[in-house]
Amino acid sequence: MPYRRIEHSSKELLIKLYVEGWLSKDEVLAVGLFSKPTFHRCLKKWQPGGLPPRQYSTGRPRKLGSEDVAYVFARLDQCADLMLDELAEDMVVVGGPKVTKSLLSRTLQRLDITRKRLKRRASEANLAFEAECRLRMAQYLPEQLIFVDESGFDSRTGQRRYGWAPLGHRAVKTGTGKRTQRATLIPGLTVDGIIAPKIYHSTVNADVFYDYLISHLLPQTMPFPGPGSVIVMDNVPFHRSPKIKQVIRRFGCRFEYVAPWSPWLNPIEEAFSKIKASLRRSGSTTDYDVFMACDSITEEDAHGWIMNAGYL
Repeated sequence: MPYRRIEHSSKELLIKLYVEGWLSKDEVLAVGLFSKPTFHRCLKKWQPGGLPPRQYSTGRPRKLGSEDVAYVFARLDQCADLMLDELAEDMVVVGGPKVTKSLLSRTLQRLDITRKRLKRRASEANLAFEAECRLRMAQYLPEQLIFVDESGFDSRTGQRRYGWAPLGHRAVKTGTGKRTQRATLIPGLTVDGIIAPKIYHSTVNADVFYDYLISHLLPQTMPFPGPGSVIVMDNVPFHRSPKIKQVIRRFGCRFEYVAPWSPWLNPIEEAFSKIKASLRRSGSTTDYDVFMACDSITEEDAHGWIMNAGYL
């Protein structure tokens, strides 16, 4: 028969009634909460203030102390892509304990440090340029901004990256090793979603981008300072072509360039991620599928991405 767990307050009450003479020993035992040996142990522990709480063993002390844990935090903040064995070696080098990968894994789990996909930040990115860009963009309302960029795709874009298979076996899917001709999608992103998507089955240069602006995007804009009157682009050379700037001015719009090597300043990059995820779900990359993927972007999506970029 397994032992019953007796509430501390119940034991304390019965011993107190016995000590103060309200109950006899036999009456206490007759309640049936605990045995005679337990009664005598509790009586021996009784103090004027009551029955002291049970002292539980704390177990073996952790191998990694507070200073070791602080080092783990600092080292991973310095180099986020360390392998566990590399982190263990670094700890020994600085005079810390020798630990196993499993111990480090459990420690990181306990500290809520998880392994996730790295977000790459170009070393060429300049914080001063980024700050100057944010200051310059602060003069505009979110409704005035149209973010524009290009994204290439081919038949491999629609291939799923993960599959199911029994433990110890590879997940395999048979398909052609050939890819279709690479195409380029050029859309605009506003607070309302995607506008003016266009697919070009050729290399994008200043002439192609000029054709996109004059035939698709700019007819949907308004002169500054109206809604959709500021074209925001990255710094690729053909975006800065004189004829690109001229045609944007001809429609009464303004143009702005985000800081170099700072794609996180252009929220349309996140739109491209969702578009390609939609293509992997459909498994097809025809022009129709790409346009349908553009239509899947909602106003809530656009608001979230523009807010993440710091423009809302």
